Amino acid sequence: MCIDLQVSITLQAAGTFVSGFVIAFVRSWKFTLILFCILPTMLLIFGLGGATVAKLAVKVVAEYSSAATVAEEVLSSIRTAQAFGTEERLAKQYDSNLDAAQKVGYKKAVVLACMFAGIFTLVYLAYGLAFWEGSRLIANNELNVGLVLNVLFAVIISSFSLSQIAPRIENFAKASGAAQKIFQTIYRVPSIDSLSQEGERPTGLQGHIEFKNVSFIYPSRPEVTVLKNVSLNIPAGKFTAIVGASGSGKSTIIQLLERFYDPVEGEITLDGYDIKSLNLRHLRAQMSLVSQEPVLFATSIYENICHGMIGTELEHATADIKRQAVERACVMANADQFIRALPDDYQTVVGERGFLLSGGQKQRIAIARAVVSDPKILLLDEATSALDTASERVVQEALDTASRERTTVCIAHRLSTIKNADNIVVITRGQIVEQGTHAELLALGGVYSGLVEAQRISADAKEGTEKGIAEAEEEEDALDQLVRGKSGQQTGDEVPLGLQRTKTGRSIGSIEGEKSDFQSAGIVKETKYSNFQLFRKVYSSSK
Repeated sequence: MCIDLQVSITLQAAGTFVSGFVIAFVRSWKFTLILFCILPTMLLIFGLGGATVAKLAVKVVAEYSSAATVAEEVLSSIRTAQAFGTEERLAKQYDSNLDAAQKVGYKKAVVLACMFAGIFTLVYLAYGLAFWEGSRLIANNELNVGLVLNVLFAVIISSFSLSQIAPRIENFAKASGAAQKIFQTIYRVPSIDSLSQEGERPTGLQGHIEFKNVSFIYPSRPEVTVLKNVSLNIPAGKFTAIVGASGSGKSTIIQLLERFYDPVEGEITLDGYDIKSLNLRHLRAQMSLVSQEPVLFATSIYENICHGMIGTELEHATADIKRQAVERACVMANADQFIRALPDDYQTVVGERGFLLSGGQKQRIAIARAVVSDPKILLLDEATSALDTASERVVQEALDTASRERTTVCIAHRLSTIKNADNIVVITRGQIVEQGTHAELLALGGVYSGLVEAQRISADAKEGTEKGIAEAEEEEDALDQLVRGKSGQQTGDEVPLGLQRTKTGRSIGSIEGEKSDFQSAGIVKETKYSNFQLFRKVYSSSK
């Protein structure tokens, strides 16, 4: 039922209440005062019942809101839910929220039932009182039957009209409960107001960033100090890389630069200005962020990249200028070629969260969106860590191009991507332990050197595993040739079978010799045969 109808019925019931008592007092004030005793009791029932119903209605809305949140998250990530087989578990979680709402709904129904039962009890008691006292007044010639009935029904109808207000109170409570969170959000005054027009707007910024004794604690984890007295100089136009273990505070530095949070101690300056004194919108317009998981909107590639122009001069430029800027950014991000190969070129819709594109393509579009406004500062938060080797190489080339002649702060796990950084900062447990170039830190032999060695060992192990598998397959092919060659005849120009080389550089004769050495030593070396080879051997032995 729409809110206009709810309000109109409520006003009608209130008007009936007032007019009914006015008529009753005019006709017989004495008899009306006798019947007036039912009104305070009725108001008491409405007051207690209505307040309880309002509280329960707010709880019901909160439980339904939790259930709706679960449903929205599951439906928006349905492929992930199906991939991990969590549909049943998530459905149970959704049902649990609905069960909680149902329990609160039962309580609300009981309160409403008791409230209406009390109201109708009072109505019937009022009938009894009216007929008993009215008969006495008639006997004393103070009233006649017509006046008694007139006053009685005026009081009863006006009092009963309050019962029509009760269901509307419940609906108003639901509406107020639903609107409560919205108004809290609307009227909440954040400590960092992105819509504020206050603050300095300096022009000609170069991008020199400096952290001065910065300490930070997340509000949700006050017992953990994420950054401890960090002092860091990031020169303008240079490439600064930040490395360290997970949870050491690398991403926190990016969030503090963007002013998603403010440090609890120390200050952060941009070209000498404390970033707290700068207009927040102007500050963020100087920066562009490329995160590990880029967020693309369900629109065209062109519109996604144009979102990077918001807050800059290009936001209000002509369509031709915007188009040129988008294409220039895509060429810089190494994305123009694959975009033009798509069916609708730059107007290709990327789908919800960009799921119609590969990881490398989404990352390159995100890079183009970041550099389209030509920001002074480029922030890279593990931009290639979720990509395969081939995609990483393409995206890294795009990042190298995009970071030229601008201040770049890069957080990286793969150290091979930051070899050419002007300064590498190593963070451990919220503190800077080493700084320098790649060569300087390797010569130092400290934490960074250990990280490089660990990644090198990991890469060598992976390469060795892949090489071993390839060699095993090649030797199997060589043995297969040996089996087939024993039944054939050599020609004069052919290389003897035992001297033929496999792809691994070993001759087939050496493989057979090694095989016989194992057998003579009593060691059986397992040889893998394909199904076709096994069939040939069984067929040969049967003959």
